Amino acid sequence: MDMEKDKNPVLEVNHLSICFDLANGQQAKVVEDISFSVYKEETVALVGESGSGKSITSLAVMGLLPIPPGRITSGSIRLNGQDLLQMKQKNMSSIRGNEISMIFQEPMTSLDPVFKVSNQMIEGIRRHQAVTKREGFAIALRMLKEVGIANAEKVMHEYPHQLSGGMRQRVMIAMAMANNPKLLIADEPTTALDVTVQAQILRLMLKMKREHGSAILFITHDMGVVAETADRVMVMYAGQIVEEAPVKTLFTQPKHPYTAALLQTIPSLDSNVNRLPSIPGTVPSASQLPNGCRFAARCKHAMSICSEKQPEIMQFEHDQQVRCHLYTEKGEMVSVE
Repeated sequence: MDMEKDKNPVLEVNHLSICFDLANGQQAKVVEDISFSVYKEETVALVGESGSGKSITSLAVMGLLPIPPGRITSGSIRLNGQDLLQMKQKNMSSIRGNEISMIFQEPMTSLDPVFKVSNQMIEGIRRHQAVTKREGFAIALRMLKEVGIANAEKVMHEYPHQLSGGMRQRVMIAMAMANNPKLLIADEPTTALDVTVQAQILRLMLKMKREHGSAILFITHDMGVVAETADRVMVMYAGQIVEEAPVKTLFTQPKHPYTAALLQTIPSLDSNVNRLPSIPGTVPSASQLPNGCRFAARCKHAMSICSEKQPEIMQFEHDQQVRCHLYTEKGEMVSVE
């Protein structure tokens, strides 16, 4: 994707920090000072282990962060230049599902079990478009056909529980794309599906992105999915973005030890090992974060400075950014041998 075509990002997040107030009076810093942009027709993947802050970031963008106990303590979230954090809830409701749509991991939690697919789709369309019920039905039917549902007329009159997991996910994508959103957020949309259906859903999402000109923020822990879908990748760890790069650069020249460790967990057809390597240890608790680098306790390259001082973000060529003490301010790697 050539960002020169459109230098203005669809989504721009600047210095966003999010805390959760705990029952014991402590604070959990779930997201700290993250900044990123997503451009038109670009797919940006936000990756990391469970507990890294990926889904909380997406909820903040959607205006669905539970407040309380959550609090946005600093930063801005702009959609086509409009700061969503300064927007009234009524205005945000008109944007959500229209200019921004979201596909969740498990569609059964997002589709209402007591209403037919047609009712749910038509309601979402008419909420944001000035169309009659008949016109809404026609749009919904067309969208179901666009996402590859052959018996769309039959599916329109069925309840979510009557559909397979892959079919429900297709319905969710049709609903999400029905109002031509400028930004589509996909939060682990294929995790619950088998690999064959997963591949179909990923191809479908990219097809819909091209046809509708949307941008996608893809949230996942699966680096294999990232390789298939993303233009650019942001690696998140313990509430911080520790590396960002175009997908090819990240896979061929990972600079952060955490990124390198994640890439080693991808199965390879050439490998004859019985067990894939795993990253020792766990993500630190958001209420008990270390003073220095948050990955230091799990990093085989850790130096004394890593446990004392947080690393700054270093800028490299090929639009690559890394938060790590292994690199000097000149962008040279410190010897770790």
